[in-house]
Amino acid sequence: MKKTTLAIVCLLGCTALSLSAQEAEKKQLHEIKVKFDKVPDGLANYYSGYYYYNGKEIYNMRNYLMYTGNRINALTINPSGSSYAFIDSKKDKNTVDVFSLITKDQQLGKITTNKLFKPLAICYSPNAKFLYVMGSDSKIHIFETRKTREVKSFAINEPATRLDASPNGFFLIASTKDKLQIINLENETVRTTLPLKADFKDVAFSSNSKQMAVLTADGTCDVYDTKTFTVSKHFDAMGIAERCFFHPENKYLAIVTGDQRVAFINLLNEDDRQYVDAKEGGIKYINFSKNVKNDIYLVHNYTSGIVFTPVGFLSPNRQEKLKNELNSRMDEWMKRMEGESLDDYNARVNEESRLKQMRLFESQIATNMADNLLTTSDVKLGNYNSDMNMLTLEFNNMPSIYLTVPVSELEGMDAGSLEFTNTQYGLNDKDEFELVYTEVINKKTGKKYVFDNTERKSLAFLESDDNFVPFEQLQGAKMEELKLEEIKNKIMKNAQEQNIISDHTKIDVHTKVANATDASGKNIFNYDVDVSYTVDEEYSAKDDFAPGRFKVEESNAAQAMLAIVKKALEEDFAKYTAEGKQVKIQITGMADALPFSRTVAYDGCYGDFEQEPVHKNGELSNITVTKSTGIGENDQLAYLRAMGVKDYIEKNIPALQKMKTSYDTYIEVSENKGGEYRRIGVKFTFIDVF
Repeated sequence: MKKTTLAIVCLLGCTALSLSAQEAEKKQLHEIKVKFDKVPDGLANYYSGYYYYNGKEIYNMRNYLMYTGNRINALTINPSGSSYAFIDSKKDKNTVDVFSLITKDQQLGKITTNKLFKPLAICYSPNAKFLYVMGSDSKIHIFETRKTREVKSFAINEPATRLDASPNGFFLIASTKDKLQIINLENETVRTTLPLKADFKDVAFSSNSKQMAVLTADGTCDVYDTKTFTVSKHFDAMGIAERCFFHPENKYLAIVTGDQRVAFINLLNEDDRQYVDAKEGGIKYINFSKNVKNDIYLVHNYTSGIVFTPVGFLSPNRQEKLKNELNSRMDEWMKRMEGESLDDYNARVNEESRLKQMRLFESQIATNMADNLLTTSDVKLGNYNSDMNMLTLEFNNMPSIYLTVPVSELEGMDAGSLEFTNTQYGLNDKDEFELVYTEVINKKTGKKYVFDNTERKSLAFLESDDNFVPFEQLQGAKMEELKLEEIKNKIMKNAQEQNIISDHTKIDVHTKVANATDASGKNIFNYDVDVSYTVDEEYSAKDDFAPGRFKVEESNAAQAMLAIVKKALEEDFAKYTAEGKQVKIQITGMADALPFSRTVAYDGCYGDFEQEPVHKNGELSNITVTKSTGIGENDQLAYLRAMGVKDYIEKNIPALQKMKTSYDTYIEVSENKGGEYRRIGVKFTFIDVF
């Protein structure tokens, strides 16, 4: 007998359902406990929605029975939230069953034990498009999630009992008791095998896929650099070493070290170690979840439920925030300014000026982030080196600094009489704020002492980072952006002369070179070409999509934008469309908040889409729109606008069809009404182009 029920996802953002926005804002984050009716044998989640199995039954976190089988020994949730898959065992046979999380009692597929193989382990691809099945025949069987149809398989060294996919889709980890096979999914081979000194307990990837943690039964944890799959950090004495998971910002690694304890290891500063001690025991599972305000919670089970514990006490990943803002500022600085001649641009933007500007921006960003940390610091006079006339100033929240102070000026000096001015901050390799420059005035004597460490190698962690790109390649990309601007200007001028669009439509083109690492560990450079547009509100009805419209030919602005893309890829940018090379195409469809008074007909021109993966508001979700259902939501309109772009590309840019092309679809639905929110955008990422 079996029973399924619609999944009920209890998001953390819904924990204060009866509170007003103002009350919720004031309400302090607190621990949330969810009690289960049964003791979970295993858990799985889709964001903040958790599911568990016990014996032969599967439940959601509200304890609704979803399935009854024989003996469940694995459960995984489709990353788009559309379905769930599990292994059901009966005697010596395993069956992989796939059910919808959207429609009650809808089975989407079944993979049985057959003459060729017995399913041993399962996991979804991070983009939700494939289900990986480990077979007893030592093969990875890849099933398309649309119809649970096998599309290919490939052999590895030996069968495994667990599968895990990296968030970037590069790697599949096939684990057994004594080893891990690291599978390169790009070429479908075993890249390397990691033998284990003790029994395998757990494996986890950082959200950026740059690190992989492996726990073993001897209480040790090895953190691997996934570029080389060599150990970058080793930790002993991790207790029972039951489970591990990376904090979403990748600065901390959480490890279950005891029946009631979770340790947080700062991977940038090993002196920083925090703990959460649970009130009840039985911890065998951990994860992290965010609420609607992006507050981060540790999620762990206990004997009969799960607990959401806020972890705001952990310090943020400041280096990552600094890098992101620095890259954004440098992108703007590298652009050619309006009216700037090419000679003036080349004089302003060179290797020396770039590094100088990066250093300036870094100091500005770090100083802003530090928020005048000195005002809350406990300052003390430390040791004095009489040979060098060097006085140590100690702080309780930053590393010490050293001032040159003649011995004759020491008398009467005390920390309380010191005033700090013109202070600049930086970040060190431990992700701690430190003083880079400050002027220290002894208010008793009026003497001023300058601490100046602005020439420190502050950008070392940036230069060694994957995001650091040589200047000549950045400059080359900016020169090509000028060519793209020329193409844009010609097409826009022609369209305006024919009265197709007005001068109130603005099309933006942007190029960028990014350093990356491929699945084999090789350093590569990717090239982004990003094209989007905006239309002034009062002209959007004429130039862009009217309410309820989604076809490219129904928007003059969309047609002009795509004409620019077509011409660029056929001419100056054709060198990037080499046959067999890889390109990733990200399409964004947008809609406004205008409500539907009735269902809008959809003629099926782009096909039917059922539970298709789509990125919405930064999260992977799913969407359905078919000829029979029509269009009743703005999400569907935005999605079809994106599908119109895909249809145009496939029909009008044949060079891309000879490449290894993959598509990712994003939708954005504004909270506001108006034609200026009904738009499209497209970004091409050409892989390993230089």
